[in-house]
Amino acid sequence: MKILLKKTALFLCDGFFILSAICHKLSNTMRKNKKEAEKKKILILIGKISKGGAERAAVNLAEKLAKDNEVSIAIYDKENYGQEVKNYSCFVHVIEVEGNGPISRIFGIKRLKKKNQITHCISFGTYANFLNTITRVKEKCIISVRNFSSIAEKGIILKLKHKIANALSDKIVAVSKSVEMDEIKNYHVNSNKICTISNYCNKDHILNAINQYAIDEIDKPIFMNSHVIITVGKLKEQKGQWHLIRAFSKVVQKHDDAKLIILGVGEMKEYFKNLIANLHLENYVYLLSHKNNNVYTYMAASNIFVFPTLFEGMPNVILEAMQCGLPIIATDCYGGNKEILAPSIPFNEEVTEIKECEYGILIPRLDFKQYKAEDRLTKEEELLADAIIYMLEEKNLREHYQQKSIERVQTYNQVNYVEEWKKTL
Repeated sequence: MKILLKKTALFLCDGFFILSAICHKLSNTMRKNKKEAEKKKILILIGKISKGGAERAAVNLAEKLAKDNEVSIAIYDKENYGQEVKNYSCFVHVIEVEGNGPISRIFGIKRLKKKNQITHCISFGTYANFLNTITRVKEKCIISVRNFSSIAEKGIILKLKHKIANALSDKIVAVSKSVEMDEIKNYHVNSNKICTISNYCNKDHILNAINQYAIDEIDKPIFMNSHVIITVGKLKEQKGQWHLIRAFSKVVQKHDDAKLIILGVGEMKEYFKNLIANLHLENYVYLLSHKNNNVYTYMAASNIFVFPTLFEGMPNVILEAMQCGLPIIATDCYGGNKEILAPSIPFNEEVTEIKECEYGILIPRLDFKQYKAEDRLTKEEELLADAIIYMLEEKNLREHYQQKSIERVQTYNQVNYVEEWKKTL
């Protein structure tokens, strides 16, 4: 009898532990299934993956959101998807949208959303925003406005697409407060529908690149016994580099050791080459195309970063230059420059002279006119030259703004960026 009771007890005990194990496994499975169900299926829509500001922002966001969600990037600009773009590192699944024409592209995106049961689609740029909103299935459509649209968008068709995207979207994310105000004022966006999430600076990526990559051997003589001013951006109207080239003709009259490096490619290269030649600046101004991995090495080796842009959303490149420890001179352009360098100045207060701000120097807006070498410098170009000369001559000022750059860029961190984006989902 005792043996029977003992065996019964052991059986019940074993059964209890087996049942507990089964319940525990079921509980874990249910929690896992619940967690999987709570994961959002997010599609990031962008023309292509490249080193442009909007494209970098899209990739950065996708990689951060992928930690807690199912995230894919959809690209549709396959005609311009060259080898250089393909080599751009991205650690999120990238899908090429079926179809090349506008109509087939629309149906391709719609099929993609439906097939993958997308819950949220985030798009970057006017055309991507338009495609996102008109291909809605059941997902939440969030559009990101990356530029000062009332100035940047030219033509009725482009403006119409922008307005359609604004109207059909669930949420609009502006890249700066000035862009947000532009959307509210000039596109009549409801203030409750729009918010601002600024870019963040990928500190680790920049510092690793500086430590890992060197300046090209052919370019090293530029930095020898020189004060190097650098600017980075596509060679196109928006970036206004011809004003800087013209202003530099005045700088070198006073500082023969000053050199200007322009990193970027674009349709205005021939105009810039002719301007440099006609101003006899061949030994002072260098068009070095764009650099791949070592762009930050060039920036870190320079003395001053100058950004003569005409309009911007929120310029990544200023934040990157700050992370490289450079003092900044930039225009009070339409857009986000002032928010970075002078957060205490109201958006509607225009800078009219050289202004020493909390985190850099602002100069007045430059115009859109493309001047010849023989044309006299404009007042604004004179002020740009004077600001560079002032920064070159005042070592204490340079050191002050170097420190301020490092201080300021810390506020543009990825934790704040990701948390703000999560709130929009």
